[in-house]
Amino acid sequence: MWKIFKSKENNSPSSPLLRVRLNTDMDYLGLDTDIQKGFLFFLGASINIGFNKSKIDLSEFNKNEVAFTENLSKTINAYSKSSGDFSDYGELNDYVFTSYIYSINYVFHNILAESNIDNHLRKVDFSGSRITSVIGKTDLIDDFISPYSKSTDSKFKLNNYHNLVESFFKRIGGHLTETGFDNYKSYEAGYAYYSMQTHLDVKGTTFMLETIFAMLPPMYMALHSYPILHLFQPNLLDLNHIFSNTLQMFYGGIDPNVVQPIHRFHQHIFYSAAPWKFSKENSSSNFSWKFNLKDDVGFQTAVLEYASRIKESGLVDNVKPFIDSGQVHNKELIHSKIDKNEFYRSMFNIVFEKYHIAPTNGEGGWNNLGDFIQYCAVLFYETCLHATVVEELIE
Repeated sequence: MWKIFKSKENNSPSSPLLRVRLNTDMDYLGLDTDIQKGFLFFLGASINIGFNKSKIDLSEFNKNEVAFTENLSKTINAYSKSSGDFSDYGELNDYVFTSYIYSINYVFHNILAESNIDNHLRKVDFSGSRITSVIGKTDLIDDFISPYSKSTDSKFKLNNYHNLVESFFKRIGGHLTETGFDNYKSYEAGYAYYSMQTHLDVKGTTFMLETIFAMLPPMYMALHSYPILHLFQPNLLDLNHIFSNTLQMFYGGIDPNVVQPIHRFHQHIFYSAAPWKFSKENSSSNFSWKFNLKDDVGFQTAVLEYASRIKESGLVDNVKPFIDSGQVHNKELIHSKIDKNEFYRSMFNIVFEKYHIAPTNGEGGWNNLGDFIQYCAVLFYETCLHATVVEELIE
């Protein structure tokens, strides 16, 4: 495995197509320069984790150790090829990255989980000294963790995780911008940082990066999957809009009997190649919804209107899996007859209670377009889900 770190010896080329797609989608989502670079640094630092923990079944590609190593190497180099040596990126201060990685893990473990991140890090005792050094531990960044100092896990929802992770990306991306790094060097530096830190403490470094990876909100998890999709399921990446990728990451792990009808319905609404009564536009097989923040209320309304009609589509022939799924948040809606506008208000309440995402009122408040698109994916899923268990929506 260590030979993969020596990527100067690896001739796997980077992909211009992946670069264009990932850069274009980050721009489309309205992620600012610092956030993009911070995300790409983390992508580089955690790309092997994404490969090993991919939700995509890679077993048919990784049939033996040689194939596994080759495919991992291709994935690492797909966006840009790092030297794997952090000294080649000498303008950077590795302490900046280490301190933010440690601080965000402190929030996840010490504050939210009431455990101790230090228990997972390597301790080194210096001979002739009573001082014990903890690899990867730094001083906490007070202004970064202070907004979360009194948080509890039960009250920390998707929107809270999204804001925390995006702040993390923006902070480390700021250092990359200050040193004049572009997107590609930011990614390369991330992988080189990972290589350096794992030589010091492979278990602790991997644990902290895995923690952040596991807490990625759906939109960022979708972007993180692009190198793997590009290499192993290119048609899926080519055909899907970032909204669809975000939606898929959001409902990963939910009962397929619930997810599949909702996913097929979303394909008809957003992609229908032939005229169909639910298509927003009947002329294109491409994604036809032109999301923008200037008309966020209009898009919110459209999502509610279309998603609430899922039972009319003929795609749901049995509501029992939905009722039994444990996903229905408002049990009072099961078999109910409810006014449509009251149902919409119930969806707003559910999304806020479960995810701490407030509905738009036309006054903005979104971090960026990506934040809003993720909200639309959540709203679409919850509306479809609850519309299946309602007996009748009254106009």
